[in-house]
Amino acid sequence: MTTFIAVCSGKGGVGKTTVALNLASALTAYGRDVIIVDGNLSTANVGLHLGSPFVSTTIHDVLRGKTPITDSVYLHPSGIKVVPGSITLDDCRGIDVARLPESVRGLSDVSELVIIDSSASLDEECIQVMKASDQVLVVTQPDLPSVTDALKTIRLAQRLGRRVMGVILNRVADAYVDMDRANVEAILEHPVIAVIPEDRNVKRSLRIKHPVVFSHPGTPASVEFRRVAAELIGERYEERVEREERSGMFAYMLRRLGLK
Repeated sequence: MTTFIAVCSGKGGVGKTTVALNLASALTAYGRDVIIVDGNLSTANVGLHLGSPFVSTTIHDVLRGKTPITDSVYLHPSGIKVVPGSITLDDCRGIDVARLPESVRGLSDVSELVIIDSSASLDEECIQVMKASDQVLVVTQPDLPSVTDALKTIRLAQRLGRRVMGVILNRVADAYVDMDRANVEAILEHPVIAVIPEDRNVKRSLRIKHPVVFSHPGTPASVEFRRVAAELIGERYEERVEREERSGMFAYMLRRLGLK
């Protein structure tokens, strides 16, 4: 049976797409069959993050009834399977957002896990992404505006009858300035299941169009992404990446290019 997970934030700029992609990458590394769907229809970013902004069919074509969603799944070199969105403004016109749940559910029994990257606000796109999902992960940064919007996101998920799996606190940089974990949990009344540290390698990974979990496996953000991925699927997490990073050919290439 396929599990559908929506990754939502309620606010732009908190790193929602980065979280979705790296969870997909980490879960794939654990041997799970994962597809990530770009549900951010008005400002699709998944393809941009992965270096494939232009492909022959997108989720927009699926919503127009031009192609089944199973024919719009692409394999990224990192191992992630993805249904990208179109970055062309004209493709945003004339699509029926209400068809998203039915369309995404076309991946039932095709993959073990489907992660849906939502829009960056609590609009109709976000509502339809939640309707397409079984469970919701909420991404926020440790500041009051982001946490306030995360609370709205949780309330929306609850109204729609979707279970909130937990909160991922992203880009945590300064313990003296940022809201701490306990305060965030008190406001949101849900557990923070991961604290992703600010990590310059995330931007480096975006530059080379790979999830940081794949391109820089030994960095702090990657370690935390893998840990929470293991927790989500009930796997025991064991950190072995230091040896793998030193011996891996991909890491060697990155060092040669000056990207590590």
